Amino acid sequence: MPTATTTFTKAPFAAQLPLKAGLKSSPLSSTPASPTAQSSTNATLRSLYNRAARAFVYRDIALTYSLLQSAFAILKPPKTAPDFLSEQRRKWDILRITLESTLYTSPPSSTEALPESLRSMLSESPQALATSIYSRSLSLFTPNSGITPKATSNAAYLPSPVLTTLVYSSLKIDAPDVGRVVIEDWLACREPNYSLEPQESEGDGYAKVLDLYCLQVLPKLEQWDYAKEFLDYESELPTHHREVLFSFISI
Repeated sequence: MPTATTTFTKAPFAAQLPLKAGLKSSPLSSTPASPTAQSSTNATLRSLYNRAARAFVYRDIALTYSLLQSAFAILKPPKTAPDFLSEQRRKWDILRITLESTLYTSPPSSTEALPESLRSMLSESPQALATSIYSRSLSLFTPNSGITPKATSNAAYLPSPVLTTLVYSSLKIDAPDVGRVVIEDWLACREPNYSLEPQESEGDGYAKVLDLYCLQVLPKLEQWDYAKEFLDYESELPTHHREVLFSFISI
């Protein structure tokens, strides 16, 4: 397969890890062990999320941000993946990404009432903001046993909905080069899923990610020829899906 090029500087990533590989539990883990504690934590996060989603719809940025802060004080990186907070982690991170990209592209007329961190965010370049958003997602989903100070970020742990939200966000704030890095990091870490009878399915979102890559990200970077070359070497998509992609990028 041809080598992709980009001017964006990528942070080093760990070698590919199985998504369900267990990490040793730490005796210092703050994760509730009992089913009752786990249920209580989930209930708290669900209640906070309903309020945060409603505040976001009504564009109450200060309240949405405050509730996000409360949620992420509870939502730490998992000890193992998946864990009992996987669904909550996914929902809250998508809300965070959506809030920040929406605020960046459609800021209020007056920013004085915004929290300081959000006001600072508005002055960042699109690439800097997209990189920051992506880095926080990587840190949130990469398992950390607590034995070492910090786990090496690995894009393989990003849930498909979070991955695609990151890419859409990068396109929205005009940082498609970062969107390209997000996808290529994930492709480099992901285990191919071949089948004797390939069928389109949601799976890990591979087909949707390639749709974004070939139809939106690479064209935005004027990399039409590379998109075609990439598809020449791609061998996991069903043949008819690959042909559809070819037809679109050849128009």
